[in-house]
Amino acid sequence: MTALSGGASPTWRRDSLIQGGETVPPVVLKDKKPHSPRKATWLAMALPGAGQVYNDHWWKLPLLYGGVGAAVYGFNWNHGAYKKYRDAFVAYTRYLNAKAADPELPYPESNEWDQVFKPGGSAKNYNPQSFQNILKENKNNYKRDRDLLLIVMGGIYVIQILDATVFAHFYEYEISEDLSMQLLPAAGFDAPGGRGNIGVSFTLKF
Repeated sequence: MTALSGGASPTWRRDSLIQGGETVPPVVLKDKKPHSPRKATWLAMALPGAGQVYNDHWWKLPLLYGGVGAAVYGFNWNHGAYKKYRDAFVAYTRYLNAKAADPELPYPESNEWDQVFKPGGSAKNYNPQSFQNILKENKNNYKRDRDLLLIVMGGIYVIQILDATVFAHFYEYEISEDLSMQLLPAAGFDAPGGRGNIGVSFTLKF
């Protein structure tokens, strides 16, 4: 710092330093913004994985998007199968109703249920009620699996938000390198003159 001459008492300039006869500008240290759990939460809500990136947990992204990708693929596949069996069930039910009204109605050679259940074959020799139940059961099973995968995707979304929030709270928490664990036998009494007991003492130092 440099003294200024004059009649008044000396003042000091705090914008420079003198080292070896040369003026050297001071090093300005910028205040580091604290790691914000709220920001991590909002980022994770806006874009899955963004909270993990904010927490410097890049390694979690392949796990996150691998799980999401598998769930989305399974959802789409089951939804497509559900739609096919739903349409086949509706079409076959209409055929049975028409057959009940007109017993002479011929079996349609080209239909939706054969294309789904027996591609290249025919289900006309099946018991009508049993075959209708098969179509209905498959339709319901694919719908159940589709809905379950939708719940899984929602669960993954919620879990990654919780993960980003929790680890943001511990982002600046430092654990001592002197981390040790002791597992020792222990003995004692329930009360003076009471029965003795033995056990194990667990001590974690950090």
